[in-house]
Amino acid sequence: MAEFIRIRTDEGRTPVYLGAPERDLPGPAIVLMFHRDGIDEFTKGVVDRMVGQGYLVAVPDFYHRCPGETPPKERKALLRDREVIADVAATVDYLCTRPDVAADCIVVMGHCMGGRMAMLAAGRLPRFRACIVYYGGSVNRAWGDGPTAFETLRNIECPVLGFFGNLDKNPSPEEVNSVEAALKAAGIPYRFHRYEDVGHGFQRTHNKPAERAANDDTWAKALAFLAEELGAARAAADAGA
Repeated sequence: MAEFIRIRTDEGRTPVYLGAPERDLPGPAIVLMFHRDGIDEFTKGVVDRMVGQGYLVAVPDFYHRCPGETPPKERKALLRDREVIADVAATVDYLCTRPDVAADCIVVMGHCMGGRMAMLAAGRLPRFRACIVYYGGSVNRAWGDGPTAFETLRNIECPVLGFFGNLDKNPSPEEVNSVEAALKAAGIPYRFHRYEDVGHGFQRTHNKPAERAANDDTWAKALAFLAEELGAARAAADAGA
């Protein structure tokens, strides 16, 4: 059963929503970056689904710095990239202390603004085996001081899997094109999948036939991608043992 825990950071303790499968040996883990609504029923559902597939999942609660009375829709504006990176780094540090986590099999993944944060984290922390992005936009805008997520794409050291709707406005198809071009220019392995007649947030809503088809396809492709990338990591580790 998933639950909130608190992990040590330089600033004290950060809440993390954690779901862990029952396993005796070290295995893969996912650092999941939430969408604008935070750790809601959708995000908890993603955790449960991935735990059911054998992945340990940790969701840092980036909103913990926001005053408690802040309306949910206004919390995003209070986030700062440097604090996001600090919380992600602390989460990865914590995962690496767990005997049920393989340190070379940690993935970063996110939806909506979490997709943006996933790319930001992958570009700033060379600690991930893979990065999965669901319709992450606004990569050209920094939250606070420092480089944008777009400016650090070239530093990513893992394969990137992306899912986007062609009717989306944030990110627009043109923005997705620019991210794809940047990854290609930097020689970073990537696979982008785009869906017609689908807009933003289709994995959360999936009410229309096109959304349901896209949702099903993204799950199948993401699980296959993870099995491929993490299987390769474990094979490489075993060969070097």
